[in-house]
Amino acid sequence: MSFLEALYGSQYYEIQKQGKDGNKGRTSANFFLAALIILIFIAVLMIGVSFVPGFNESLTKSIRNVFGYSSGRSIGKLLALPLFILLYFILSLSVGSKENFKIKTEAFMQYPDEVKKKANAKLLIPFFVLLAIVGVLAFSKL
Repeated sequence: MSFLEALYGSQYYEIQKQGKDGNKGRTSANFFLAALIILIFIAVLMIGVSFVPGFNESLTKSIRNVFGYSSGRSIGKLLALPLFILLYFILSLSVGSKENFKIKTEAFMQYPDEVKKKANAKLLIPFFVLLAIVGVLAFSKL
């Protein structure tokens, strides 16, 4: 089972199991995928800041040139929401399109129930590993 089959199929399966429209799983799966991509981007930046000499100063200088001396919180709000919306839009038209969603969910539904139940673990393990990397690197900079 591929990662995308697990993602789209498990969302479809869980929502349909509750008696609701399983096609709404496409939206939640695209949200999850967009958040995962942003988390990967943040992890790469954190690794660069932690291990590449001069990267922190270069990154800080670039951000100050663009945003001035705004707080990190306001810069985060300005960058995160448009980036999330853009990623969601791109995912909805490419990997998470209705046609691809149908293909992935049909492939997922062919798997036995034991495999379907393990699909969430296949999704959450990489998510929590990335979250741990970001958390450890962020707290190591304090």
